[in-house]
Amino acid sequence: MNSRRNFMQTSLLLGVGVVGASLTGCTSEDGEKSKHSLPKGIFYSSDNQGRWKGKEGSHSPIITVNGNTITVETKHGMSEVHYIVKHTLLTEGGEVLGETVFSPKDEKAISTFNLKQIPKYFVATSFCNLHDLWISEYKS
Repeated sequence: MNSRRNFMQTSLLLGVGVVGASLTGCTSEDGEKSKHSLPKGIFYSSDNQGRWKGKEGSHSPIITVNGNTITVETKHGMSEVHYIVKHTLLTEGGEVLGETVFSPKDEKAISTFNLKQIPKYFVATSFCNLHDLWISEYKS
């Protein structure tokens, strides 16, 4: 069990590094921030469902911002065989703003992050033990 947990943590950290690298420096020709192009087959989103087409409703993280509080929810069941492992908040440069690790015994995959200041752009990730890493963007 420990080696599986280490593998999952290493895989997630590698994924987070790729997210950070892919988010840095994405601008359009006129200098405006453009919709970021994320690597296919590594990340999934409602716009890029790949091989998990049809699963976005239960795997894409939903971001809610209220004042200095960010709530991330993945509307996904939680069971021993299929569950959300982790939520992570990342800045455009890949800095981790917060993370929540879940257990299959948790009732829901909901995270709350209280920040001093909400970035104008950030991403939330939701990692499913069966359906990979899903990402949603926030832009104010």
